[in-house]
Amino acid sequence: MKRIAILLCLAAVGALIGSALLGQYKLREIREKCTPSGAFIEVDGHALHYLERPGGKESVVFLHGASSNALQWKYSIFTDIPKRYRLIALDRPGLGHSERPDPMSLLEQTRLIHKTIVSFELERPILVAHSLAGAIGARLLSEYPLQYRGLVLVAGVVYPVGSGASWYTRLATAPVLGHVFRHAIVPVFAPFFAPSMVKTTFAPNPVADKYAESTCLDVLFIPDRFLANASDLNQIRPFLDQSYPHFQTINLPVSMLYGVDDQVIYQFSHAGGFTYQVPHAVPVMIPDMGHHPHFFRADLLVRELDRIRQQN
Repeated sequence: MKRIAILLCLAAVGALIGSALLGQYKLREIREKCTPSGAFIEVDGHALHYLERPGGKESVVFLHGASSNALQWKYSIFTDIPKRYRLIALDRPGLGHSERPDPMSLLEQTRLIHKTIVSFELERPILVAHSLAGAIGARLLSEYPLQYRGLVLVAGVVYPVGSGASWYTRLATAPVLGHVFRHAIVPVFAPFFAPSMVKTTFAPNPVADKYAESTCLDVLFIPDRFLANASDLNQIRPFLDQSYPHFQTINLPVSMLYGVDDQVIYQFSHAGGFTYQVPHAVPVMIPDMGHHPHFFRADLLVRELDRIRQQN
């Protein structure tokens, strides 16, 4: 029995080492395939990656949600927004190709994003924030009302309900096991589970054509990116608990686009909870729509951008 136990332990260690080596190969593959396609700006000693589409004097800054990066905006909506707008999509700190200190709270991330936006020397841009970044966008408006023109929430997480944390986000941020999980397990096995998870986020709509390839989704499986994403998800509920009371100070225009059939967030709770604090916010509930309205109803987003622009 003792010999069998030793053999089983050796087999487990061998399997883990093999998985780690395969993980390193997968990581090289991801890095070669997903190279930065935008530019970098250095803020507080951190290189932050962004995509830009030139336009007119009016500016729009896009913030992506969890498990994503700036390419999501480029391939969903950049070509549909009129040229009167200059568009900038940021890779949030620690995600996509942007750097970030570790650990980093969501409040620290919010303030670093604000410093980054200020560095572009824009004239009061409109913010567009998807999913988890909705909390960041709303906090930016409450903290820096003079620097922004307004906010469009796209499936925005802005009310303290539920939790973004899960078993794998907790495991990913654990001190020792998390390191093994991120380096030996995630790069090898996560790509096999990603398609079904993406399908859920789009449901009931079809997954956008070549979504994973166009948005370079596999960047998420790089260990430090996976850690940053897991950390953000673990923090989102405490961050909202702390931020929600501040939202009542928002006096800038806000639009909210939510899919009625969103299977990722509690869309009606977020829409109703936010309008309780910000009564002038305009909710737009879209029938037969999931968590990614920007891929299918660019017309509504453009309409709300124009509405906010005309109010200021």
